[in-house]
This record gives sequence, structure tokens and C-alpha cells, in this order.
Amino acid sequence: MNSQLAKLEPAPVWRLFDAICAIPHPSGHETRLAAALAALAEKNGLAVRIDVTGNLRIDRPASPGFEDSPMILLQGHLDMVPQALATVDFDFTREPIPLTVEDGWVRSAAGTTLGSDDGIGVAAAMALLLDPELKCGPLAGVFTVSEEVGLNGALALSAEFLKGDFLLNLDSEEEGQLYIGCAGGARLEIDVELPQAAVPPGYTGLCCEIKNLAGGHSGVDIHLRRGNAVAFLARLLEKMPEFEVAALSGGTLDNVIPREAVAFGAVDPARLATLRLRAANLALEFAREFDAPPDFAVELRPAVLPERVWERSFREKLVALLATCPNGVRSMDRALDVVRTSTNLAAVKTDGAQLKIRTSQRSLVDAERQKLTDEIAAHFVPAGGRPTVDNSYPGWEPDPESELLRTAESLYRELFGTPPQVKVIHAGLECGILAGINPALQMISFGPTLIHPHSPSEKLNIASVGRFYEFLRKLVSQLQIPPEPDK
Repeated sequence: MNSQLAKLEPAPVWRLFDAICAIPHPSGHETRLAAALAALAEKNGLAVRIDVTGNLRIDRPASPGFEDSPMILLQGHLDMVPQALATVDFDFTREPIPLTVEDGWVRSAAGTTLGSDDGIGVAAAMALLLDPELKCGPLAGVFTVSEEVGLNGALALSAEFLKGDFLLNLDSEEEGQLYIGCAGGARLEIDVELPQAAVPPGYTGLCCEIKNLAGGHSGVDIHLRRGNAVAFLARLLEKMPEFEVAALSGGTLDNVIPREAVAFGAVDPARLATLRLRAANLALEFAREFDAPPDFAVELRPAVLPERVWERSFREKLVALLATCPNGVRSMDRALDVVRTSTNLAAVKTDGAQLKIRTSQRSLVDAERQKLTDEIAAHFVPAGGRPTVDNSYPGWEPDPESELLRTAESLYRELFGTPPQVKVIHAGLECGILAGINPALQMISFGPTLIHPHSPSEKLNIASVGRFYEFLRKLVSQLQIPPEPDK
């Protein structure tokens, strides 16, 4: 175990989190982690099920005398978002995440995402399932796969896998918040054919790269003015018509705000000094508009001269469409003080003579999400864009009067002397899908404080983990029907 984490409390949670980080588990590669958790559960006499998708359920039987208590599900996801700094070469499918402690926070020591989303939720659930001192009714851990790439594991769950009365989703990211609703989402991919032209005589190869934006979660961070590298690259190219484009690449995952983007092409060498000055001025303008990090940079550097470039009039049209593509917050819900509807220009990639554009839309209102998705699909029609919508999932409608919420609010106030904030989150929790599979489930979502998930800046607050686990353990105890006293 990591020597720094060995000193932290609650020890069972940190020990399990350290073990989870030691097993590579990016989306699509959760099998080893699921097998390790299943083996640990079976070693401790718990029942294990793994479905065909790879979702894991671990059942702990009721303690003697607690057989009539409700069944509680502890729910989280096994996969993590694999993001590393541009300067870091890291294989998330093979390498463990090295951990370090710094100023009361745990983070990756390798310039990568930490995986506290949702590794810390899974660790807390496992610690509770294995706790020999806990007396409770039937308790189960439900751990899904591929949450970060479209909630695919949750979408494949059966009703039997979700048998229970109360569900505690452990995938929220701010201490003191109880979430009772979330946004739904949809992913849009647009394919655009790229008419080609010869490179003008005398031109030289050039690369234009946007580097070191902060990135972040495309839901919970979308309102933070962190900047989008793909959107800025498009704006830059619109102001640099002399740059003949051959290829674009930027962004990685739909739920990550792009940190880097690059254009390859060709330029008249006589115009190069002018382009450098213009790019520098636009970078200053962008840095003022958004909260760009100190090392944010726009670089123009020599590159291999491409064989072909985009036909000029088409280049102007497509770049203008990219530059004006809706991106960021579309509307706010003032009553809930949360983003209502948003979109993320998530990625662009040239594949031969085709450009693939990916966006992700979120909304608390399914009809608004659909309208925005249709709007963006139509936006690229003038360039011949062919849209495909997938990974559409519903939001989670709040139930502010549920028994579970009332119990959780009362307990939190009793433990910490202050009421929790009851909120709706602008992110795709699995609860919306789970509610459709088992409508009788009462659900809330909560967790410790972690910041900048889905980016290499991700870190987990140590003190909040202790309070989170104390609340979780006592909430499970509070939901029990106590055994009848001996007569």
C-alpha cells in the first residue's frame, strides 16, 4: 500500500482506494478490477454476480434480527476517465495510477486523472460491505461498467440486478450536497466529406496548436469559463484565412472539455510573420475571455508539407460553422441555481478525406436536450454534415418528498450541525436510467469533495472522505428496522 495513504483514516476506505488505483480500469477495461473486487467479496463470504456486460453485484445477507429491514443498494461505477497531460506518456490500460498526498488532497503523481470518480465511491461501498461491525438488513453493491462513455453499463442492467428498496449513488463530487436529480444527455457525431485541392506552389507546411487549457468535466465544469480548445482553434482559423487546412485534431472524450487542439496545413512563407502576430493577439484575447492557465499557449511551428489541403471555399464554410457551433452553457435554471442546458464541442478528427465532429448535449429537460441536439445537427448541413445521435439517456426527475431524502437530511444535520444542500446536478448520473429500470427505488446521490474530475488536475479532499464515510455508514444504520426485543 502507498505509504502516504497508509496513514489516512478511515483506513479500510483508503486501503481499498489504493488497491483500486493499482489496477488499470479505464472505460472498456474494467474486467480486472471487477474480478479483484469479486474475489475479495467471495473471500469474505459474500455472493457475487457479474452480468454479460461486466456489471458487478455483491450481496451481503441481513444480519440476524435485521431480516425485515429494507434492502439497500450502494451504487457506483468501475471505470475511470483516462486523461494525461500532453507531456506525459501514460498507458492507462497497463499502468497503475501512482498516488501522492499534498496539502490535504490526494492526486495522481503522474500528471494524469486520479480516478476518484468513481474509485472513492466504489472503495466506500466495498468497505461497508466488508465491515464486520455493521449490523443491517440485506446490503448490496451494484457496480457498473462504461459509465464514462455513455452510461452503457447502467443501460444494460436487468431489473433483477437492481432489486432493492433504497439506492445510495456514491458518484457525486461535493461534500455536503445531496443530489436528487440530474441532467439527461445525448451524443452527436457528424461526418463531413472534405473536398480536396492541390497545395499552392511555394507554400510551406505549418502546424497551429492550442495547448494547456484546463479542460474538465463537460457537465459540472461547463460554466467555469475554462475555454474549449477545439472552439478556439476554429475561431483562430477563421481569423487566419491564409492558413490552408489539411487536417484537424482535438479533444478526446465526449464528457471532457478539450484541452488541446491542432491544425495541420500550409501557408505562404511571406505571410508567416503576420500570422504569428495575429495568433499571439488572438491568444491574449482568448486568455482574457476565459480563465486560461498561465502555461496556455498557441504555437505556430513548421510541419511536413501536406499532399492536399481543403478546397478553399469549402474551408471557409466549414471553419465558420465550427467557429459558430453552439458550445457551453445554453441556459440556467434560476430556481435550482444550476445549468439547465449545455453543449460541449467535444472533439474533431480528420480521417482521410472526412472530418468527424463530436458534441455532447445535456439538459434537465429532455425536450430541450433534443431541440439543441437537432439544432447542432442542422448547423452542419450547409457543409454536407451527416449526423448520428447515440448514447441518449434520460434525466433523473427529483422527488423532494421521499422518505430517504428526509432521513438523510435529518441525519446530516444531526451529525454535522448544518443542513445539507439538496441539489440537482448538471451531469449524467446513472440514477435516471436506474429509475426507469426500477421505478420503486428511492434514490439520493452524494460523495466527498473532489475537484477537476476528468482532467489531470483532479484531486480528492482527504478530510471530506472521512465525513462522507461516517455519513454513509450511519445512514445505512438509520434506515434499518431494529430487531424486536426479546420477550
